[in-house]
Amino acid sequence: MTSSALEPHLTWRFPERHLNQGTFGWDCQSPGCQAGNYRYPDARDAAHDADAHERDEAQKLFEPGTLVVFVGPAAAGKTRLADAFPVDWVVSLDGLRRLLSGDAGNQSVTPQAVQLQDLLVETRLEYAETTVLDSTNVEAAVRARLVARAQRWGRPVVAVVFVTGLDVCLLRNNKRPPNRRVPDETLEWQYEQTALSLSLLADEGFTGVRTVGAAWRTGLTLA
Repeated sequence: MTSSALEPHLTWRFPERHLNQGTFGWDCQSPGCQAGNYRYPDARDAAHDADAHERDEAQKLFEPGTLVVFVGPAAAGKTRLADAFPVDWVVSLDGLRRLLSGDAGNQSVTPQAVQLQDLLVETRLEYAETTVLDSTNVEAAVRARLVARAQRWGRPVVAVVFVTGLDVCLLRNNKRPPNRRVPDETLEWQYEQTALSLSLLADEGFTGVRTVGAAWRTGLTLA
């Protein structure tokens, strides 16, 4: 098993005219990446190229056919990273709740959403399609079922652990609309479980573990 920090190529966007120059732009946040452009006359063209850069770079992060399992509390930045991948790669539990009920925060349809998630993951593994699982996955039992699925099909399975600070997660969560807001005690529990997972993942069967976020602020490190 390999372990390392993940440096995704997420972009800054400038939806308003850049530096009063009459143009729009974007640049990449990944260390050492010089991609970006500040001279678009149309904001839509800038957003198009920024999205394309994120997708092109995201496709290089994992071996084709990999099951990528996000692990982290609510509001840790999972969906922002998922948005950088091709849309057909991403299986989002919130998205499935929205599909079923029109409300991504409707917890009453979670059992049915999980059934759909399992079907999508199983089918994509069968056909060796890279799959990004955008959900919390902070419980070892949940991760064990996902690892077992990948192993049955002989596919790589990589955990991406979000080590965003608890203060940041709570702040972002409190800014969400009411239907998407997680109770603070639930988010704190998810954060604690994420921290505990870092000492467990090496023995859970993952072929790789990557971390995303400000580990230096949280003290969370790979065991």
